[in-house]
Amino acid sequence: MAAVTENKLIVGKRFEGSRVSYPAAAERLYQGTLAFIAAASGFLTGDDNGGANKLAGIVIEECDNSAGSAGDLNCEVYSRGEFELVGSGFNQASVGDKIYAIDNYTTQASATSATLVGHATEYTSATKLTIDISAGVLA
Repeated sequence: MAAVTENKLIVGKRFEGSRVSYPAAAERLYQGTLAFIAAASGFLTGDDNGGANKLAGIVIEECDNSAGSAGDLNCEVYSRGEFELVGSGFNQASVGDKIYAIDNYTTQASATSATLVGHATEYTSATKLTIDISAGVLA
């Protein structure tokens, strides 16, 4: 899937007090998207790198470091809490399952070439789940 290139509405529950700041890679990170710590550099990125990078959290506000060098700006993420995220093929039986990211916005139930995001706590639709990201952050 293609990564999201626009800000997204954050739909979350129980995430107050979970703000963490990381130095950003030389790229644009969009509000409401997933952010990862790059295994090779340690900078915050929107690329899950086929599962090689670890989840840092959900971007709180857009952070545009695309004209700078890695580390020029810091970006804040929610590192704990439950958030409504999108994907496909979900059903009520998905609740309790581990959920994985395949890009900066899309999730799936399969671990293949994907990064652990957390576990599903609530089913909304075949394309939306509420996911507790606490278990996935830097797992």
